[in-house]
Formats: sequence, structure tokens, C-alpha cells
Amino acid sequence: MNVLHPPFVHFVVALPVVALFSQLTYMATRNIAYSKAAFRIIAMTMLASFFALYSGMADAQTILEGQHILKKGLDILADHKTLGIITALLLVVTTLVKWLAISRKSHGIEVLAAFLILTTIATTLYQGRQGGKIVYQYGGGIDTKVTNKRAGESTLRP
Repeated sequence: MNVLHPPFVHFVVALPVVALFSQLTYMATRNIAYSKAAFRIIAMTMLASFFALYSGMADAQTILEGQHILKKGLDILADHKTLGIITALLLVVTTLVKWLAISRKSHGIEVLAAFLILTTIATTLYQGRQGGKIVYQYGGGIDTKVTNKRAGESTLRP
């Protein structure tokens, strides 16, 4: 199984943390360069979330068609998909709020943007926990053909 979802997800998890540091630095120094950096990072995260969402849906379809998941994992997979859509929408809102904060030069909107970035981080961490359960507890996305082939190979070298 060739999965595309995990590489894109790493950007969605890591970039908001970097954006938060830029945002907090802006709030401490009032140097607009940090606010603009946070905006660019959140905008890149939003774009990465679209790729993560699309690849996640494609990989989930592959998992469901090949039945490479334990039955209990199907509920978590459905919740993971729903939360993925919510996370992508949250990133759209966060990006728009961040743009508005820069356009209006509003400290109050900047505080709201920081709160939205924190919410995004919390959402993606929970989302990652669900994704880990899908793979490690319920076997979603594990190619049993490759695993079984490797299990039969000897680990001794000639």
C-alpha cells in the first residue's frame, strides 16, 4: 500500500507551532514582521491541510476497500475524517483572521488569531492521536502482504 497521507500531515502538525512562536514574538515586540511571518506560516499550513485531507480520504478509501483495518477502528476512522475536515476549515478561518489582523492593525484581532492558532495545535494533536490509534491499534494502512513476507524472511546473514 502506497500511502500519501503521513508526509502531508507532518506539515499540518508542525507548522502551527512555528506560527505560534512568531505570533507570540509579534505580541511581545510589536514588530510587524513577526505577524506577517505567522500569517505566511498559517497560510502554508492551510494549503498543506488540503493535501492532507485529500490524501487522507484517498488512503482511507484504500483501507476500506482492502479491509486493512480491524472493525473497531472504523468508528475512529470516521471521526478522524470528520475532525480532518473541521481542522482544514479551522485553518481557513485562522488564515482569514490573521490576514484581517494585519490589514486592520488590530491588537484584539491578533489575540484572537493567537487563540485560533492554539486551537489548531490542540486539534491537530488530538487528530494525530486518533491517526496513531488507527494505524497502531487497529492496523489501518498496514500492508499485511509486505509484513507477512518480511516475517518469513530470515534475519541471519549468510
